[in-house]
Amino acid sequence: MAKSTGIVAWRRWRCFRDRPMMDRRPDRLGMNSLLLIAALSLAPLVPRLPAWIVLVCAGCLLWRFAVENRAWPGPGRVLRLGLTLVVVAAVLEYYGTLLGRDAGSALLASLLALKFLEVRKLRDCMVALFLCYLLLLAIFLYSQSPAIALYSAVVVVLSMATLVRLNHSTGTDLRYALGLASTLSLKAVPLMLIMFMLFPRIPGTLWGFPGERDGDVTGMSEVMEPGSVRHLSRSYAPVFRVEFDGPVPARSQMYWRALVLWWTDGRRWERGVTSSALDPGLSFARQGAPIKYTVTLEPSRKPWLPALDLPIVAPRGTRTRPGYLLEHRRVSRERQRYTLVSYTRYRTDALDRVERELALQLPAQLSLRVRALARALRRESTDDLGVARAAMDYFRQQPFFYTLEPPLLGDDPVDEFLFSTRRGFCGYFAAAFVTLMRVAGIPSRIVQGYLGGEYNPAGDYWIVRQADAHAWAEVWLPSRGWVRMDPTAAVAPERVELGIDAVRELTLRGFELGQLSSDAVRRLIELGWFAGAWRTMRLYWDLANLQWHRSVLGYDQQRQRHLLRSLRLPELSWRGLLLTLALVLAAAMLLLAVTTRRARRADPVQASYRAFCRKLGRAGIQRHPAEGALAFAARTVAARPDLKASVDSVTALYLRIRYGGLSGVDPVQRLRQQVARFRPRPARQCA
Repeated sequence: MAKSTGIVAWRRWRCFRDRPMMDRRPDRLGMNSLLLIAALSLAPLVPRLPAWIVLVCAGCLLWRFAVENRAWPGPGRVLRLGLTLVVVAAVLEYYGTLLGRDAGSALLASLLALKFLEVRKLRDCMVALFLCYLLLLAIFLYSQSPAIALYSAVVVVLSMATLVRLNHSTGTDLRYALGLASTLSLKAVPLMLIMFMLFPRIPGTLWGFPGERDGDVTGMSEVMEPGSVRHLSRSYAPVFRVEFDGPVPARSQMYWRALVLWWTDGRRWERGVTSSALDPGLSFARQGAPIKYTVTLEPSRKPWLPALDLPIVAPRGTRTRPGYLLEHRRVSRERQRYTLVSYTRYRTDALDRVERELALQLPAQLSLRVRALARALRRESTDDLGVARAAMDYFRQQPFFYTLEPPLLGDDPVDEFLFSTRRGFCGYFAAAFVTLMRVAGIPSRIVQGYLGGEYNPAGDYWIVRQADAHAWAEVWLPSRGWVRMDPTAAVAPERVELGIDAVRELTLRGFELGQLSSDAVRRLIELGWFAGAWRTMRLYWDLANLQWHRSVLGYDQQRQRHLLRSLRLPELSWRGLLLTLALVLAAAMLLLAVTTRRARRADPVQASYRAFCRKLGRAGIQRHPAEGALAFAARTVAARPDLKASVDSVTALYLRIRYGGLSGVDPVQRLRQQVARFRPRPARQCA
């Protein structure tokens, strides 16, 4: 019995010896686990990839799944090479390059999927797994949110469990693999935290920032063209968050100015090339109490810094622009946090010649009906303020409606909007109002920015989203300077008082602002318990995102210096850092060695076999450090034939438990008993 068992173990050992570990073929469960890891690594990038890349990846992974589980034939070498060349050429044609965030991510995703068409051995699985790790890193080039970080951590633990499963020659229990992977990950956390806190912070950011998508969505651009959009999609992505230090203005007074549009050709409104000649100062007569607040601005490709009407000073690293605007000196590629002081009541200075000319500019072609309406408004009042109020009354009394799905307009959008369609969003009303004012001889301009925001009671701050983008008018009055006039408020006061959520709820219910009274609108937008609970969860999640960005992504040089000073540690140079990291790594390796040694000692199978080897050593037969169990047994029997039965029995049982899948308490106990009974005499006594 012992002889036959030894022969079986010998054949298994020869099999593994003749086939190196990395040349082994993974089993079905290991391959399916690897396919799952690849799918999880690809999933967050799917919205960022072209549809054809997603189809290529899905097709390759499904083909490999069918090969493993449905006995489908795999692709030949020529087909694999052809597919690879076609995909690389397609990525190059689509992006114009193979470098960069988008092209690199698409190429990496494609190569990962194509790799599964040639996976044959364990070494191929290792390459695929490392590609999965690279793909997880690529996700952070698009988003560094806590959700992505948590998702990536879970995928890393699962991939480590898959790695354990693939490297075990006879397979292992999935729960054991997950437990080992989780333990290893937890052991790495202290080292990760130490490196995070001590590693020198690099100025700026290593990450990219979310790219802009084409299409018409709520938000701002430097050109406004009312009448060219049939449907305005709503984006609820945050633009900035505001924390007030002191009194908080009413939502209807939260006008966050960002752009001023002066020039128009009748359809388009833009800054105008001559606006750069205007005075960029922030001088004005302040009235009322100041409002102090801190803005946390999300990354964007835009230079402007939204500020509450009107800011009195520009933060460091910014500059002022004509129209009481603030801009970055460079495009913001990371989150910006700045503190401002504004006055919502003010009186601006007199107009200069250039500013007056810009504020009275009109398109070459303007309809007679628009001119007639402006003259009629002028006849109703003797002063400019009365004309502006008469225009506001016109919008309030006529059947105008606020909608995010306005009809398209023709060559004369102002005329069609005022007298035909009478449906539009804020840009339509602001453009029509400013045109009427200029025809009436009143200097006016369009201001773009954001209106209101959503209060988050969990963190005591306001969230301003892309959907809160707004456009309003400003007219210049001799006695008051620039005065804000919002014709949208005349048509749809709910948009100003209740925010964009009112528009969203009414649109979903088939209403347009202007059709219902304010009380009816409030009743319609009251939240039920489910919607209220969902809103509360959403606000808490936004707070978690904000804290994540402050504590983790916002950990910069200044905060690191403050931490080191609070711990009474010196600020490290590169040389000191390398020395510190070397010491930390040495301590970690020592801890790992001690832990591994204890684990080996705790293994009863290994402990019994080591006791067996020590007994043979005392008998004069020392085991070599790199000598396998079967080789040691063969050398022992050749030197001491009298020990053959005991040596073969102990070795065979040890190999069956260690590598043959024999488990349970009884085999381990039997091995311990055999080793305890084994008492070889020294070679001299045998002679």
